[in-house]
Formats: sequence, C-alpha cells, structure tokens
Amino acid sequence: MTGVVAWRRDAPDTVDPTSEPRPGPVPVALRVGVGVIALQALVVVGYALTELVYGVVERSGTGAAVALFLGAYGVGIAWAGWLVLQCRSSARSPLVLAQLLHLGLAWNARDEPTTPAAIALAVSAVVALLGLFWRSSHRWLLDGDPDAAGPTARV
Repeated sequence: MTGVVAWRRDAPDTVDPTSEPRPGPVPVALRVGVGVIALQALVVVGYALTELVYGVVERSGTGAAVALFLGAYGVGIAWAGWLVLQCRSSARSPLVLAQLLHLGLAWNARDEPTTPAAIALAVSAVVALLGLFWRSSHRWLLDGDPDAAGPTARV
C-alpha cells in the first residue's frame, strides 16, 4: 500500500480516512497489549478516585492534586491506547514511555511489602511493550497510518 507523501507537490492537504484501505484486522498481540494498558488505566483512575475521596476527607490540597494528576494520566494512556487501535502509530510513543515509567516504578517498589504489586506492574508493562512492538503490530500500524506513510517508513 502506498501512502501520501507530504512533501509531494500534487499531494492533497488532508487525507480522507475512508479513501485509504485499512490494513486488515488489529493483530492479536496489539489487542493484548492495549488491553493490558486499558487495565492499567482503569487501576490508575480508580486510585485517583480513592485519592480524591481521601483528600476531601483529610481536607488536603495535596490529595486533590495527586488525584487530578493520576486521573489525567489514566485517561491519557487510555486515550492513547484507543488511538493505537484506530491505527495511529504516533500514539504508541506515550504508551511506550508510560510502560517504561511503570518498569521504573516496579523496580523502586520491589522490596517488601509491595513486592506483589511491583511484580504485577512489571509483568503488565512487559506484556504491553511486547504487544506494542510485536512485528505484526508494528507492521499493521505502519501500513495503515496515513501519517506514517512514506518511503522511509516501511519496515
């Protein structure tokens, strides 16, 4: 499939998503990776709601700020995951960064009593990264994303 190259003089300014053929169904590896990311987002938003309730009870501005930050983070990674499933390869970058942050957080929380949570976080981050970088996922994202199309974007 050839895409529109932005530097061509005869290329249109906008790309009609209905005119581009879809690259096919979403690969299983990418579905699994984004599914894990959706679970992570759900946990983070749940924790944000818990912090918000705790901040209101304690009348702490810090609790509200943490809740706002975590809520935005959870919604952000969920939105990026949805965009990846819509074949937007540029949304993969924030998801990779989030997984790398999760790996660092898991390493930091490896000592007792948080060892089980650290293991769960590390395993989920590795599964998500594998799903995002699996060969079929990578090829599917590049073949179907009009923004990534071009002579150098091919794998």
